[in-house]
Amino acid sequence: MALQKLGINKKDLKEDSPTGAEAGGKKLAVVLHKGKVFAIYAVCTHEGGPLEEGSMDGDEIICPWHSGAYNIMTGKADENTNWVHDTPVYKIVEGADGALSVDM
Repeated sequence: MALQKLGINKKDLKEDSPTGAEAGGKKLAVVLHKGKVFAIYAVCTHEGGPLEEGSMDGDEIICPWHSGAYNIMTGKADENTNWVHDTPVYKIVEGADGALSVDM
């Protein structure tokens, strides 16, 4: 595993508002949720919808295309949206200046 800078600072994130980023050739949705920063693979497992354009509902990020739901902390698909499958999440590391990196 290696840290990769995201080019995002924590202070620039808005609570429960996904932001797109890329690291290690993967698209990520980065979310400030309950004061912590989370990163989830941003390509919906259903039809490739852009999770970084989705919305949050509690602990879940919702795909804007067909409403597939994933737990932002675990990547587990919501059992009520059985057309999607679990997806990877990545550990975020915050620098002293608030700069964010992801452990890939």
